[in-house]
Amino acid sequence: MSSHLLQMNELRIGYPERALAGPLKFQIPSGVRLGIIGGNGSGKTTLLRTLLGLIPPLGGSFTWQAGSTFGYVPQEHRLDSLFPLRVIDLLKMGGMEWLSWTKRSSRAFEDRAQAVMDLLEIESLALRLFRELSGGQRQRALIARAMIAQPEVLIMDEPHNSLDYSFREKLWRLLESRRQQNSFSWLIIDHDLNRIVNQVDWICLMGAKRILCGPVSEVMSEQILSEAYAEPVHIIREKGRFQVYFL
Repeated sequence: MSSHLLQMNELRIGYPERALAGPLKFQIPSGVRLGIIGGNGSGKTTLLRTLLGLIPPLGGSFTWQAGSTFGYVPQEHRLDSLFPLRVIDLLKMGGMEWLSWTKRSSRAFEDRAQAVMDLLEIESLALRLFRELSGGQRQRALIARAMIAQPEVLIMDEPHNSLDYSFREKLWRLLESRRQQNSFSWLIIDHDLNRIVNQVDWICLMGAKRILCGPVSEVMSEQILSEAYAEPVHIIREKGRFQVYFL
C-alpha cells in the first residue's frame, strides 16, 4: 500500500467562472494531521470539497490512498437547518456506510451512536430537531455524524465554529487519542493560526504567490505568511510552540 495518504497531480481547483488555485503537486504522507490555512477566498473550502468529489477539479487529478474511508464535517451553515431532521437521524446518515461495510446489526449502530453521543456530550439531544439546537450543539452533532463511521480520514471545515473554549480543547484531545489508538489522519481548516499550527504536523498554505504544503517547520516563515496574508507577520517560537502576531 502506498505510504501517501493523498497525491495531487497538477490539480487545479475553482469554478468555471473563477479559478482559485493550482497547479497543486503535493504528496501528503499517511497518518498526518494536516492544517489548511489562508485568507478568505483563497480556496480552502473549495480544495476540501474538490478532494471529497463534491465539485470537479478544473484540471489535473488527485489520488487518495486505496481503501481510505472518510468522515466530513462541513461548515454548519451548509446543512439546511429547515429540514426536519433529528440528531439521531443525522447520525444514521453517517452510520449507513459503516453498517454496510462492517455488516453490523442495527443494534450495533445504536451502541455506536450512544458511545459517540456520550463522547461529544449530546446524548440528551438525540430526539431534538437539528434546527432547534444552538450553534455549538449543531457543531457537535455534525462532528458526531462524521465520527460515527470510524473513518480513517476525517475532513473538517472550521469545526471549532460555535464551540466554546473548553470543548474546542476537548475535541483536540479526542482526535489525538483516536490517532494514537488507530491509523488515523485528519485534514482541517481553521482560521486561528496559533491554534492550528501547534496541533498539526503539516500545513497547506493557500493564497500565497506560491502555494506551499509541507511540515509546519518549513512553512512557518514570517516572509511566507506575510505574502499569503498580505500583512506583516511576526513569529515567535518558544519551547516548540509557535506564536503568530499580525503587525
